[in-house]
Amino acid sequence: MIEANKFRLGLFVLIGIALFLACLFVFGLSDMFTKKARFVSVFRESVQGLNIGSSVKYKGVPVGTVKKISILVDEKLILVDMDIDLSFFTTGKSKVQGNLLQKFYQFCRSERDKGLRCRLEYAGITGLKFVEIDYFAQPGEPVAIPRPDYLRKDVFYVPSSPGVFSDILKLINVSLERISKIDFENISNQMSSTLGEMKKIVSDPKLKKAIEQLKNMSSNLEKSSESIAKVLTEKRLRQIFNRVEDSLNSLDALAKRVTSQLGQAKLPATSKAFREAAESVNDTKQMLGNTLMKLDQAIDALTELVNYLNDDPSSLLKGKKKPKIDFPEPQKK
Repeated sequence: MIEANKFRLGLFVLIGIALFLACLFVFGLSDMFTKKARFVSVFRESVQGLNIGSSVKYKGVPVGTVKKISILVDEKLILVDMDIDLSFFTTGKSKVQGNLLQKFYQFCRSERDKGLRCRLEYAGITGLKFVEIDYFAQPGEPVAIPRPDYLRKDVFYVPSSPGVFSDILKLINVSLERISKIDFENISNQMSSTLGEMKKIVSDPKLKKAIEQLKNMSSNLEKSSESIAKVLTEKRLRQIFNRVEDSLNSLDALAKRVTSQLGQAKLPATSKAFREAAESVNDTKQMLGNTLMKLDQAIDALTELVNYLNDDPSSLLKGKKKPKIDFPEPQKK
């Protein structure tokens, strides 16, 4: 009886081991028969937190795992191999014609030209990383790290894009480098010197005197404004405005009256009469000038006659003597 139980127990253990091995074999074969694409990418930054078996996601959907992580010694870069499960990618057609793997590589090649890149992302706050495949670059943007020449042709190369934290750390490093170049000691000395000069200026008696004068001026202005406010009350201002308005109305009425009188004065006819009178006066002036000139000539002739009669009164009866002509004597030869 005891031997029979031992036999059954041994048979149960053997059957369990066989089932376990069969399950491992079946799952291994299923994994072998699953169509996968092989992606590789090269990272310049640290991949700390990324391990073999880490998830690979396309737009947040897990589509594969990290198979291998290698160090490129010559280029000082990190090479990451990834296996992508094609069963996660479907099309609108019920069946894809031709080689599915080649069709998938062709699709990824066109998307790579449109900006498809790999980038390391953090999986929460655990510090672990995964590879995110998404459109992190603009279409036609140059690749930061070109495809290495020694990669096999049966693997598809996806360029990498710097992580968000790496860009932030880069900016922080640049900022710290610029801050380190600032001469804080010289700035401190200049500020101390400036503060000393300001202290001297503030303690200068002239400044205090100027401040007191400004205070006095402000008090005088305040008193003047109060006096003006007392004098120019609302009633007084209203009276001034009324007088100004009355004056403007009077000026307006005067302007209208002058305009009316000028219209009634017939200025064109009056100006024409003035021009004719001026021309007549000018002619009279010219005639008077000629008369005065003739009168002057007559007075000169009368004066000459009086002088002649005064010299020879008998000439009035005898007449005017002809002037004696002296002939020269002939010269002797």
